[in-house]
Order: sequence, then C-alpha cells, then structure tokens
Amino acid sequence: MRTLTIFLTFILSFSMCEAQNRSFKQLKVEDGLSHNSVISMLQDDNGFLWFGTKDGLNRYDGYNFKVFRNEPDIENSLGSNFIRCLYQFNNFLWVGTDTGLFQYNDKTESFTLIESTKDKPVLDIEGDSNGNLWFIASGNLHKLPVSQKSSKEEVFDKFYTSFITTNKEGEVFVSSSDLFYQYIPQNNSFKRIDLEANKGDLKNLIITTINAQSKDSIFIGTKNRGALLFNRKTNTLTPLLKENENPLFVREFLMKNSKELWIASESGIFIYNLVNGTYQNYKKNYNNPYSLSDNAIYSLVLDREDGVWIGTYFGGVNYYPKQYTPIDRYFPRVGENSISGNAIREIKKDSFGNIWIGTEDAGLNKFDPKTGDFQNYSSVRNQGILSHYNIHGLLPRKDELWIGTFEHGLDIMDIKTGKIKRHYGTSLQEGGMRSDFILYIYETRNKDVYILTSSGIHRYKPESKSFELIEGFPEIYHYTTFIEDNKGVLWAGTYWDGLFYYNPKTNDKGFYRFERNNKSSLSSNVINGLFEDSNNNLWITTENGLNLFNPKKNNFSRYTTEDGLPSNVTYSILEDNDSNLWISTSNGLVEFNTKKQEFKIFTKSNGLLSDQFNYSSAFKDKKGKMYFGSVNGLISFNPDEFKQNKYHPPIYITNIQINNQDVSVKKENSPLDTSITFSENIKLNNQQSTFTLEFASLSYTAPEMTKYWYKLEGLSDNWIPIGKNHQVSFNELPAGDYTFKVKALNSHGVWSSENSSLKIEILPPFLTSNFAYTFYTILLILFIFYLLRYYHRYNRDKNNNRIKELENDKEKEIYQAKIEFFTNIAHEIRTPLTLIKSPLEKLLSLKYKSMEIPKNLGIMERNTSRLLDLVNELLDFRKTEMKHVKLSFVEVNISQLMEETYIRFSQLIKDENIQFNITKQEDIYAFVDEEAIKKILSNLFSNAIKYCEYKVQVNLIQTEDQFKIIVKNDGDKIPIELKKHIFEPFFRVPGETKKSGTGIGLSLAHSLAELHHGKLFININNTSLNEFILQIPLHQDNEFKAFQNKYKEVEKSEKIRKFNKNSSLILVAEDNVELADFIFNELSENYNVIVTSNGREAWKAICKYEVDIVLTDVMMPFKSGIELCKEIKEDIDKSHIPVILLTAKSALSAKIEGLESGADAYISKPFSLNHLQVQISNLLQNRKSIIGHYNSSPLAHLKSLSLAEGDKTFISQLDQQIDENLKDPNLNVEKLARLMNMSRSTLYRKIKDISNLSPNELIIETRLKKAAYLLKTSNLKIYEISEKVGFKSQSSFGRSFQKRFKMTASEFIGNEKNNSTW
Repeated sequence: MRTLTIFLTFILSFSMCEAQNRSFKQLKVEDGLSHNSVISMLQDDNGFLWFGTKDGLNRYDGYNFKVFRNEPDIENSLGSNFIRCLYQFNNFLWVGTDTGLFQYNDKTESFTLIESTKDKPVLDIEGDSNGNLWFIASGNLHKLPVSQKSSKEEVFDKFYTSFITTNKEGEVFVSSSDLFYQYIPQNNSFKRIDLEANKGDLKNLIITTINAQSKDSIFIGTKNRGALLFNRKTNTLTPLLKENENPLFVREFLMKNSKELWIASESGIFIYNLVNGTYQNYKKNYNNPYSLSDNAIYSLVLDREDGVWIGTYFGGVNYYPKQYTPIDRYFPRVGENSISGNAIREIKKDSFGNIWIGTEDAGLNKFDPKTGDFQNYSSVRNQGILSHYNIHGLLPRKDELWIGTFEHGLDIMDIKTGKIKRHYGTSLQEGGMRSDFILYIYETRNKDVYILTSSGIHRYKPESKSFELIEGFPEIYHYTTFIEDNKGVLWAGTYWDGLFYYNPKTNDKGFYRFERNNKSSLSSNVINGLFEDSNNNLWITTENGLNLFNPKKNNFSRYTTEDGLPSNVTYSILEDNDSNLWISTSNGLVEFNTKKQEFKIFTKSNGLLSDQFNYSSAFKDKKGKMYFGSVNGLISFNPDEFKQNKYHPPIYITNIQINNQDVSVKKENSPLDTSITFSENIKLNNQQSTFTLEFASLSYTAPEMTKYWYKLEGLSDNWIPIGKNHQVSFNELPAGDYTFKVKALNSHGVWSSENSSLKIEILPPFLTSNFAYTFYTILLILFIFYLLRYYHRYNRDKNNNRIKELENDKEKEIYQAKIEFFTNIAHEIRTPLTLIKSPLEKLLSLKYKSMEIPKNLGIMERNTSRLLDLVNELLDFRKTEMKHVKLSFVEVNISQLMEETYIRFSQLIKDENIQFNITKQEDIYAFVDEEAIKKILSNLFSNAIKYCEYKVQVNLIQTEDQFKIIVKNDGDKIPIELKKHIFEPFFRVPGETKKSGTGIGLSLAHSLAELHHGKLFININNTSLNEFILQIPLHQDNEFKAFQNKYKEVEKSEKIRKFNKNSSLILVAEDNVELADFIFNELSENYNVIVTSNGREAWKAICKYEVDIVLTDVMMPFKSGIELCKEIKEDIDKSHIPVILLTAKSALSAKIEGLESGADAYISKPFSLNHLQVQISNLLQNRKSIIGHYNSSPLAHLKSLSLAEGDKTFISQLDQQIDENLKDPNLNVEKLARLMNMSRSTLYRKIKDISNLSPNELIIETRLKKAAYLLKTSNLKIYEISEKVGFKSQSSFGRSFQKRFKMTASEFIGNEKNNSTW
C-alpha cells in the first residue's frame, strides 16, 4: 500500500510539473471565434491564421476574427458554414465544406465553387509537387491540375477514399478506413499497400488519418489502436504509444521538429519523443486554466514562429507558443499538490534547499524545487501551527524559520520538525516588541536581526531573547523595508513618511522625503522596497516610480512611465547575471538594462500569472533562477533561458471602417475593389472622410505587447506612436492625396518585416471640386453675358413696349373703325341674303321631276341661313359691347357642349403636346344661350392652351343653383396687380406680345357671362396656377322651355346606298353632315359610296367592306383622319387602300404630316369637286394600269404591283414563298396561306385587291412569267423549264403559255432572239 501511495504521489507530481511546463492560451466564442468546434486550421502564405468551424470560416490576425459565412443574397459567398478541411495551394485557399469545394480569392474576398463537387461533402485536400490538387468528395478521389488550365479534372471512383497525404518527394497516398493505396504517376493508377501481412497482433484497424512525413515513414492514426508508424523499407507497422492507451482515436499528426511528434486524439494531445520513444499526454484539467480547453483534438498547425495551434471540438482554439520566455507558474489547485494562496508576500530559501513562500491569504508554503512538491502550513484557527495566516516577513536562520505575521507577532519554526519552537509578541514574556504587526525581517552581515513593525524597528537580543528599539530610526513610523548597504549603513523605508538611514559606526542619521517642487527629490514618501545592485547603486521602489540614489549629489534620479515603465507602482527588484534589473510592478514585470537605460516589459502575454505583483515578494537563487510573487500566485524563471524572438512578422492593414461601419469589397457605396489588406490605393468621397484603419503585425507569441507607429504623408511626415493600439481613426480628413504607413515593434525589440502603406485620395465636395470650379467659371461668364444681353433686351423691350402702347391705342381706333365698318357691311349683307333666302324658300315649295333640284336648293337654303346667322352674330358682338344684346336661354347639355369644344381644339392640343385633362359630371343641363356659352368656352380654352407651359386642367361642377367651370393652366403667373385689368378690352399682359391675339376675347367672354347673370373671374388665392372660374346660374328669368335644343350625337352611323358590283367602293369619313351629304350625292353617280361621321366608324366600315379608296377629313371626333390613315397603312390586309385627306389646314407642315402618315393625296378645303373626282379617278386608274402592265407583260415582276410600304412587305414575302415552292406542282391557295401564316379568305382578298387575280391565278401567272424569264436568259430546254416552274407536263405548260401570252414558247424564244439581234 505504501508503494502504491508513493507511486501515485510521483505520478501526481509529474503531472503537475508537466501541466505547469505546458501552458496553453485559449480562444473561444467569447473572444470572437464563430464556433467552438474547430475542425480544420492553417496559416496562409501571408501569415493569417484560418480556422474552419461548424459555423463559418474564421481569419485571425492576433487581435480580431473576420468570419466568412454563407450569405444566400451574395453571389460569391461561401457555400456552407460547415468547414471540413483547409489547404493552401497555387496562391489560393481551398475550402472544403459539406456542400462542395470552394476556391477563395483573398484579393476580392470571394469564393468560387468547383462545379464537380456541388452538394458533395469534401473530406480532405492535398497538393502534390506536380501542380495537382487532390481532394475527396463524397468518397471519390479527384485530381485537379491547377497549374495546367487546359488539363481536365480526373475522378478515381474505383475505390472509396477518406484521407490523402503527400511527402516531400511528391508521392501521393490515400486510404479509406481499412485500405491503403499509393499513386503511381507513370500509369496514372493506384497500387494497394497491404498492411494486413505485417500487422502482427494489429488486426482490424480502422484508419482515421494518415501523414507521410518522409520517404520511408508514414504515420497512421486509427480509431481503435492509437498511433502507428509504417516503415516502407521494412514494410512493418509499429505502435507509437503503449497498449494501455488503447483504444485511442487519433485525429491528426504534426511534426513539430525532428525530435517531437504531436498526436491529436480524442484523449488530448500526446507529445512523442522520436529520439527516445517516450511521450507525454496533455489533457484538460479543470483546476488549471492554462491546460487544454478540451480533450477532443481535431486539428494541429505549426505556425512560422514555431508555435502550435490546436483545434478542439468543444473548447475552441488552443495555442502553445514557442517558449521564448519559459516561465513556471504556481497557483492554487483544489485537490492537487499546489501552493496554498494567491497573494504571495515573502519568498526565502533555507540552507536545506527549501523555498519558503509566505502568503497574505493562506499561510505558509514550503516548496521543494527538485520534486516540485508543496507543503502547506496554515494558522491555528484552521487547525494549523501558525499564529496567523497573513504572513508579512520571513527569515531562515540555520535550522530555524522566523515568520512575521499581521498583528499576531513573530513565530519561530524548527525547519527540521516543522513545528513552532517559540513565539514573540508585545508582552515582556514574548520579547517586548512595541507592535505585533511584523512587516519585514532582515539579517545583517554581522548576524544582527532587525524586525520592522508598524511602531519602529527592533533588534533581536539573543542573550535575553528580547527586542530593543534602534535609536537611529524614529519609533513612531510604520516601516516597510530594510537593507544594509556595502558601507554598513542601514536604510529603512516607511509606509508614508519617506526614507531613513542610520550609520551604526558613526551614528550619522537622516531622512529623505518627497519635495513637490524638487524633481531630484524622492518621487514618493511611500517606500515599497530597497535594493543594492552589484555596482553598489541603491534603488528605491515607491508608489510613484523607481528611484536611484546619487550619493555624490545627495539626490535621486527618477524613472516613471514617461521613461518606459508600465506603471509607477514598483515593488521588488532582483539583478540577473548580466547586471540587468528585474522590477515587479502593478502592471507587469520589467527588465531594466541600466547601461542602455532600456525597459523591456513582460505581461500575461509572455506567461505571467498576473500583471499585478505584490510587496516584498522576490527571490533569486544561486543558479540565477528568480521567483516573483503576484496577487494570483508565484512565478519562476531563469533570465539566461530567455530567447529573443527574431521573427520579423509582416504587417497588414486588416480592416477599414467608414463612418463607424465595416466596408466590404464591391458592396454598394464601397470604395474597395479589392480587399483592404491588398489594396495599394483607395478613393474616398467627402462623405467618407471619417474612417478608421485597423492593422496587425502577424506575430502570435505576444501580440498584446506589440507597439505601433504610423504616419500619414500629406498630413504629417512624422511617425506617431500609438502604443499597443492597433487602429487609428481620422475625422473629416481634408480633401487631398495621402499615403498611410504603419510599422510595428514586438516585445523583443524586433521591427516588422515591412511597412504596410496605402495611398488614400479624399475627393473634395462637389461644390469645391475642379469640375465645380470650372462650372463656376462658365456660370460667371454666362452670367456676365446674359446680364449684358438682358440689359440690351431690357432697353429694347422698354422701347418696344412704348411702341406697343402706341400701337394698341392705334389698334383700338382701328378696331372701332373695323367694327363700325363690319356692322355697316353686315347690315348691307343682310338685305341681299334676305332677297336670296325668300326666293329659295319659294322655289323649295315647288315640285320637280328630278330629286336633285330640291336637294341642291336645300343645300343652298341651309348655307344661306348659316351666312345670315354669322352676320347676326357679328351684330350681336357689337350689341354686346354696346350692352344692347339680347340672349335666348334654352336648355342645353353643358357637359356635351364642353366635350364638343374640346374636340374642336383637340388637334391644336396634340400639336402643342399639352396634357389637357377634363373632369366633369355627366349631363349637366342649364338654361343658357348656346352660342354665347360656346364663345365663352372657346375663349377660355384658347387662352389656356396659348399661355400654358405643359398642362391644362378643366373642371365642370354643378351646385344647387349654378354650374361652375374652372380652367387652370401652368403658364407664367399673371401678376396680382394686373388681374383686375385682365378682362378689359385690348388689355394684354406685358411681356406676352409674342403671342398672337387682339385682347378682346376675355373681355367678350366676361361680358357674355354677366349677360347670363353669372360672372367670370380669376382666383387670386391660387398662387401656383392661373385659374379662371366661370359661374352661370342653372335657370334664368326668361327661359324658353317649349324649345328643346337636344345636342346632336357626335357619332353617326354610316350612310350606304345600294352597291353597283362593277363600280369602285369609296369610303367617306366626314363629321360635317351637310358636306358629307354633298360628297355622297356627287360621288354616288359614278361609285359605290359609304359615309361615316368619324374615324372610329370609318375603321369599322373598312374592316366590313372591301373598300377601294378612303376619303377622310383630318379633324374628326374619336379618331382623326391622320390616325385613321396610319391605322390603314400599318395593317397588312388594308395597306393597299389609297387614302385622300381633306382638311381646312393649308399650312405646309400639316400637308407634310398627312403625307408622312401614308396618305396618297392631300386636298385643302375649300376644294373643287372636279379636282376631287379627278384625284379619285387617277388613283383608281393608276392602280388598274399597274395591274394591267403586270398581266400583259410576260417579264413583269410581282413586286411591280406594290405601291405602299405595307404592300411592298407583303408582296416581297408572297413572292419569296411562291418562288421557293415554284417547283411544287401541288402549290395552291391552301398551302400558300399556311406559308404566309394567313387565313385562306384573308389571303384571297388581299391578293385580289392588289393584283385583281385569285391566288391560284397568281400562282399560274408567276409560273408562266418565271418560265418566260428562263426562256429568255437560259439555254434550258422547254421541258426542263416546265419542270422547274412546277408544270406536271410539257403539253400542259405549252397550252397555258400560249393561252396567256398569245404565242407558243418557241415563238417567244424566236421573238426574243430577233429583238436581241436587232
């Protein structure tokens, strides 16, 4: 039993030492990792670390993680978040996921899927020395020649594979869980390596990983038999670990160096010594925060600094850096042999080789450096032997240990027995000290023992075993530290009263204190420690800096954070073999080179337990090993074992934030075309001038200790230190060109390998850009030009206005004279019209044999009445001005009257491209004078159209007793001061002299509105539009209810006379009933005529009847003549119909518009009936002549029949189809209709209208004309030609040819030869 106990104790001690020697840093989700399951890892060529997890791909720069995940809305994002394997090859990162293999482009931060692996899990990736990328997708092995773009990807699917490995010689090996193969490049095949023959007792292996490290050795990991080594020379398989470790699931191998093999397993990490065959196993230890975070190890990576990265399944990433600063840590661990407290206060070594460690929270510890064992001593209250657990002073003396406590006196322990021999306190029996609070114990060279208490310094008197006060030091002070210098002078530091000294030989004594205005005085009155170095220099640590005593000048030199200390609170000092001082502080451990005056700082990043150390807790043994106590335990190290990290890490800009937002490559509003890490320059607009640049020196040993400097050329040429901060921000950087540079210095004084630089161009705001200044210059020139132009125009317009006023006055006089003249003329005209009207009425009352006479007399009578009405209107206008007019109020449909007015202006609205909107209620009836309302509406519409910009809005509203018409236009606003003059006769708004008009229209409308007991006015409240409002009562005092003037419908049905089959059919579209009747009567004598009243009805008639010619008015309701003409010419079935346009417009532009619409003729009103009949006859005769020429000439082509563009297209298609199928003797109308994609009836009608032939006749006609052409131009025989043109026999061809051309084919050939000879 005792043997077993000793063995277990040894094992525990061994495990403890190893655990402390191997300390791992941990990175988890809390640190920014996307998921704690890290399946794969690598370090790329740039130095970044990549971690593949179950939730995305992570890039790590020592500070931050950048996570890449699947983003469905982004085209080139990663295809899956489950990353199985990673590999860098041919300058690309290859990412194997559970949905395929992706190639990562670090320049664009984009991923490209290898199509052959879509939706397949990728298990492993490797590259060989021949430029081939090998990978396993869904168990099939793929070989992708990456360096040879022309080569195709190969798939080896004859056997199932799970793992790939290659060696330095370029050999490729693959395996499944139970089979092993080697690739033979000579024949592009695989050779199986039989492991069964030499396994011995290693049967039923389940392979989990393979690793070919050399030509002869392959490491094989298994699921049940641990790690194996396969020797290719001897063809033997050897276990690396002991049998009792099995079953062991091995995940991966890593050759750290030629001596050390790391094995990742489900049971932690095994570090195997390849030289002596021993190994150590490292596992998760819940008592040790520096142990592995998880036992399931999935991946291993060796970085450029010789550090090992460890990916675990549950514990994130662990990192074991190269031990540049090997430091042993000692801290409390429950249930294990360890140090008992955290707050280490005193460290001393006895003559037996034991190191005694006092704590402030858990008593005393004895540490054996040889075995690593701790023995703990607690206080009496905790069933121990000490007076108190808070230890403040230790002194080993031969076989005794003097132990000072907090307020519990002094214990003396027998080191050999471990028992307290005696106790000293404040009573006379216990030695008579003035205080039980022991802070420090010191033994001088002459073996005197001094006890520092809170009430003076005592010297031990061994003869009486009592204590006496030292007269050289005042007893009223609280003393903290004590030392004897090389001259025998005693120095004592106090808690808050400065530094005292006393020379026992000379009785010389004195003190030094902090003086506020004296920089050469002591830096603080709170003294923490005293130390004399090998050069006899006295160093004083205080709460406010480090001090060096200058005995010659009797003053002090100060060292603070401004000189490089991490904190001004300094505790203890030790000196190494190179005369460097090691100083513990409240923010790290400092190595001070006194010769170079350089400070080097060590923190937790270098392996410390805590950055805060404690008072009086430092010790150095004879071998140079140092011990320092902190508030979290004890550390020990030998400075001679420290190595300098000479690695020159690259430095990269890793991220950019604009306006506190991360910026991605090629996203919306992003200035980045490539990753900021690899961008040489960026261009930012003025809204992006506030930005932050993040950068990192890719050293992972102690990145927290790296210091950075940057400069922004263009703003400053000086390097600006920013300490350990790895980012810099710029706020509203002025426009200009800059170059950003950054450099880094690690904790070992090594600079980064290269300075990362970035050219930055900040664009100015548009208002201050070069383009803007050019624009301003142009604007200034234009302003000056237009100012001068305006000045000249102002003077010109001013003079013109003066002339216009004179002209208006003159115009008024002329107008009055004209009115008088027209009034007199009207009176004179009325008499002859009356004399004409009366005989016409008499003649109409008579009876005639011919119906034409009364018809013509009726037309004459109606137009005479119209002339008489016009004369009366002229007189009414005069009466209106003279206020003598009398209106006739009858019931009128105001809605239809307004619609009719709109139709009359519709062509003008279209010509001016005006948006004219009418909003009205249906069928509003009112008792008004119809002609007067027409005049009012015409003036309001004309005025709105003439002066609007783009838009006119008309609203018709009915209230209880009146109707209201509101007319708005968006033209130049009429000034308020002129609105009251707008209805005055001859008044025109200044500046509108370019618009034609007399200035009497609105005046007349205003007068007519008042005669209706209504009003016409301008709405002065509408500030955005010109708004005219007409208000008319629905009823008048004198109404004529017996007479109902029902408004005639605009739409008329067609008028048709019985057709003559031998005459052409003419369609007349005319909205003027009398003119339509007149044309109908005149043309009906020679043609069949259909009359319609508008374009819509005309189109219906064209679709219904086979019309030969269309005669249409341009201005019609529902559909104008221009629109009707375009519709006819764009329809392939009707495009052959000639169109004649009739219009009152005689302007050249109107004629051009009509002809551009496809019209065949354009006749202006008033027109001569003879002219119209000749034009119709010519169009019809021309059509007949073309058809006659085609029918009579053997060589006339089918295309000669086309006139209109639509006909040309149709005939061209028809000719092509007949010509292509001419050899077919069965070509007929049904087949031709299918080829033309038309119905049989439509094709028949179309061909008949164009050629006056049926389709079958046209086919025969085309055959014969083709034959005539071949007879003339070729030497083919007649029977050959008859076959070419589709006749079944030569005799049938001959009969048809003679019947059509009145000669035989032979005669035709003879005639052609004679003509040619002539």
